[in-house]
Amino acid sequence: DNKVEKYNLGGKSDSAVLPMPESQQTLSDTSIEFNGEQTIMKFTKIMKEAGEIEISSADNTFLWAHGLSDVLGYHSQNRASIALNLSSGASETVAVPNKSAWLAHGIMAFFAWGVFVPFAVQSSLLRDLLPKGPLWYKLHRGLNSTAFAFFAVVFVIAVAFTSKEGATHFNNKHQKMGLAMFIMAAFQVSGGLFRPHVPEEGQEKSLVRKSWEVGHRVLGVTLLACGFWQMREGIALYAIKYSVSESGEGSLGIAYWVWIGIMTALIILGGGYFKLRSTDSSDD
Repeated sequence: DNKVEKYNLGGKSDSAVLPMPESQQTLSDTSIEFNGEQTIMKFTKIMKEAGEIEISSADNTFLWAHGLSDVLGYHSQNRASIALNLSSGASETVAVPNKSAWLAHGIMAFFAWGVFVPFAVQSSLLRDLLPKGPLWYKLHRGLNSTAFAFFAVVFVIAVAFTSKEGATHFNNKHQKMGLAMFIMAAFQVSGGLFRPHVPEEGQEKSLVRKSWEVGHRVLGVTLLACGFWQMREGIALYAIKYSVSESGEGSLGIAYWVWIGIMTALIILGGGYFKLRSTDSSDD
């Protein structure tokens, strides 16, 4: 309806962005028009109002953002913070804080779920390529333990810097998935530590051991699939938070899925091949 109003930004979803009460709609000289190329909005704002951040004649920090249509919606990378001195007119872009921490969060998550865990799975499935003996198991255990240690640090970084930024914990899909994965991963590691032992040669596996093996594999596959989704979602969130260009995010996304495709192919095709070969050998 081409009205210029003041809004409360209660969150990142559309439903959390609501007009202020009528008593607080104090903007004057308002106008908004589209000239064919640009949308131009003008208004006059009282600098000091009760219950609102005061605008100083000296230094201020302003946020700007715009969407891609005349419908209220998410602005994607079209936003930034600026420091503006209203007396001198001097301004500069304000960097979004904690970039190094969130970058470390993402890199460590990639090594945990995109490198160590896939290699741990491969060391088990492709054990016939390794020297006979316990080497495959040592690799499997070592890689999974390293992955969990990295994941624990990733989780702590997320919780600590979410608190530091005053944001809500476990609010979006990425955060909720991270919490669920941390619980499942802790359960998986505990199960590996306290697993039923392999029976002696010539003895049949107990029902408890068979059940544990099935549960271990199912939970492992579930965690790996969740990890693959979680990392790509993290790339998207980082791109939004730090205004990474669409081409930059797209290129990184392609490289990511190529790597994940290779890891998945080695697990599925390699594991399937050796499983079939083992079956054929037993039939002979």
